[in-house]
Amino acid sequence: MSTLHNQVVQSIEGLSDDSLEFILDMIQRFVKPAENQLMEATAQRKKRKLGILKGKKLIADGYDLDECNNEIAEMFGVDK
Repeated sequence: MSTLHNQVVQSIEGLSDDSLEFILDMIQRFVKPAENQLMEATAQRKKRKLGILKGKKLIADGYDLDECNNEIAEMFGVDK
């Protein structure tokens, strides 16, 4: 059981049945539908297939990718 789970269990221990019923009602009304919507939205999102850019040229001819390494290192305080 996770620490968060333990905290939740401890916080509801000793509550009256009316309070527990209220909390359960709120969970069923708001938390569960929101979780379900999030899961559905994630599932519906179109996923990009791995390797979709394979074989594509992404860098211009003559461009040296490492040309700015020293400047970038200096910006982030990295000693080279």
